[in-house]
Amino acid sequence: MPGEYIACVMVCGLEFSAETIRQIQDAIAAEPGLSRSGLSRRVCQWLDWRSANGKLKEVGCRVALLKLHRRGVIPLPPAAPRPPAGPQPGRAEAAMEEPPPIRCSLADLGPVEVVPIGSAESHASRLWNGLMTRYHSLGAGPLCGAQSRYVIRSPRYGWLAVHQRC
Repeated sequence: MPGEYIACVMVCGLEFSAETIRQIQDAIAAEPGLSRSGLSRRVCQWLDWRSANGKLKEVGCRVALLKLHRRGVIPLPPAAPRPPAGPQPGRAEAAMEEPPPIRCSLADLGPVEVVPIGSAESHASRLWNGLMTRYHSLGAGPLCGAQSRYVIRSPRYGWLAVHQRC
């Protein structure tokens, strides 16, 4: 790549000028330990590539950098190893007893409360994760995309169910 002439390249709706491509190549050559995430943050700052809410478009930039790499325009550093799947550290599931089976009519069930899950650190979130891990064939995740999560509670019988809406 050094000494090659590089023209502008359009990737992911953004034009990467020859100067920007050279800047990316120079950063990679100068810092062998630079991660792909670190590089994408830097490129977003250089190009002032931001979303409508003002945050850097790092994921879009990583996609663009990967496309430039696959086209042979830049040499990307190796991808960081992915963390092993499983429960996230610090996100312990809520302690749960095995609930007794409930056999009654809806009228006998009484009023129920649908509890939306806000913070990933909330009791309801830990409960949802525990119930999904225990009762769902795919477990609690990891989930991708936007979703709304709920748990359903009965004053008479306690926690009844979980729900996820994508």
